[in-house]
Amino acid sequence: MSMSSDAVVERRNLRRRVTFWRVASALLAVVAILVGASRFGGGFGEDTQAHIARVRVSGIILDDADFIRMIDRLAKSNAKAVLLDIDSPGGGAAASEEIYQHLRKVGETRPMVAIDGSLAASGGYMVSLAADHIPARNSSAVGSIGVIFQNPNVTELLGNVGVKMEVIKSSPLKASPNPFETTPPEATAAMAALVGDTFAWFKNLVRERRHLDDAALAKVADGRVFAGSQALNLKLIDGIGGEDEALAWLKSEKGIDSGLPIRNWTAERGGWLRRLTGDAMMGALSQLGLADASRILSATSGSVQAQVASGLLVLWQPLGE
Repeated sequence: MSMSSDAVVERRNLRRRVTFWRVASALLAVVAILVGASRFGGGFGEDTQAHIARVRVSGIILDDADFIRMIDRLAKSNAKAVLLDIDSPGGGAAASEEIYQHLRKVGETRPMVAIDGSLAASGGYMVSLAADHIPARNSSAVGSIGVIFQNPNVTELLGNVGVKMEVIKSSPLKASPNPFETTPPEATAAMAALVGDTFAWFKNLVRERRHLDDAALAKVADGRVFAGSQALNLKLIDGIGGEDEALAWLKSEKGIDSGLPIRNWTAERGGWLRRLTGDAMMGALSQLGLADASRILSATSGSVQAQVASGLLVLWQPLGE
């Protein structure tokens, strides 16, 4: 007895669905195995090979969970030393502090050198303090040890266009200062105390990491930047040079084999599945019909969304100072 055309089509569709779920299940099993291997086997791939890690800190420093996770993976890797490539004017105070603290954990088990490039100012210099040795170029801009808080005031502008903000708040200092009202003296004093406390912490960090006395610290902690040669005389850095000099120091002072490969460590956008399986896996998922899953897993990859640094800043602003 021959089957109707509708029955044949339905049977073929059923076979396709069964095949799809079999392949999908196999792929998920592979992913589960890789995850288990990475968690319980101490990692895989280049993480387990002896190397010198190169980490670049550039641009405005903002909160970046992917970058912090990368640093934590570096701490568990087989990197024998770390080169920090710094080129940053700083950014958020808390974000810079977080990077510094996580880098110090890495530095507890291996030597670290911070190479201050064109600019290592404010939060950028704070990050370089995590290193055991800091070289910079003669023409590098280093320092800008200080903290700022900025609050635009647009009350006069709103008055000119006939707009008045009405605010009801639980206490005078709630949401103050804000751009829509004249800042009361109490709010100014509160923010000044906050800036002062953070500044004291920053200065103490410089004092401890660079072994400066009070007089030497006072010379470098007025917010200015210094050329590399000046920074050397002020003990903010340890030498003039770049990566070659950093590698030479690692070899002579720490016994690190200069023949080890140098691996660039970067924050991996896209989550653990992309890190484990790569773009090819994502393409395969799309071909299998998991287009929605692929889009969701890929949503966090690509360029980082533009952010505006807020709160307390450790940031060099040459046009605004």
